[in-house]
Amino acid sequence: MNNAPPFHITDGYYANQGVCDVMIDAFQRALPDVEQSIEYYPQGRIAAHIRQGEDLCFPCMIRNVRPADIVTYSDLVLEYPAHGIITRPELAKEFTKQFGNPVDLVELLKQRNYRFAQPMGRRYGDLQPYIERFLLNTEHFSEVSGKDANANMLAMVNARRVDFVIDYPMLLNYHNQVLPIDLVFIPILQNQATHVEGAVGCPPTAWGNRAIELINQAIPQVRQDEAFQAAKDRWLLLQNP
Repeated sequence: MNNAPPFHITDGYYANQGVCDVMIDAFQRALPDVEQSIEYYPQGRIAAHIRQGEDLCFPCMIRNVRPADIVTYSDLVLEYPAHGIITRPELAKEFTKQFGNPVDLVELLKQRNYRFAQPMGRRYGDLQPYIERFLLNTEHFSEVSGKDANANMLAMVNARRVDFVIDYPMLLNYHNQVLPIDLVFIPILQNQATHVEGAVGCPPTAWGNRAIELINQAIPQVRQDEAFQAAKDRWLLLQNP
């Protein structure tokens, strides 16, 4: 696990109530005979451990359409609303005026006029290739590391150190509950009609494949778990104020 509200929440009023925290609890109830332990690592370190084939799984990953050589994905556990742009209100008006609403992300990135931040180890599904093509290794790209990377990247936008980030609407909703910030969410043209598939990711090793077998057996029960259903309603269905 890592500290990434509202997926995993490690402290504060909502501690241990993130949607992925409650998912793990549901898996423990569904697999009472399987020994489980929880470790806390930064996002980048989790990705490195999985790449190295170590015996661990990460409960909240984006399930890529194409199979990856470094990760074995479970069946679908939950769906997230599509990623969008989070930015300051004045830039939201500028973006929608120039690039439409939903925003044409490719046209925005091609301008190379706006500063973007992304937490280390995070990926944005079908949008990631556009970021890597137009922004990666340029002066307009910043990578955010550390325990509070999600909160820090929103603070960077609010403080005008970067101009926009990409994430789920529920990230902004969570931070508006904890510490209201003057940022807005805009949908993206390239993914507006899609949902992001959430799954458990394990290394493609004998250990990882066995873990995925057990996890897949438990997923129907997890999806029906009342506490997990309540956590999804709390975080995924919230609307921006």
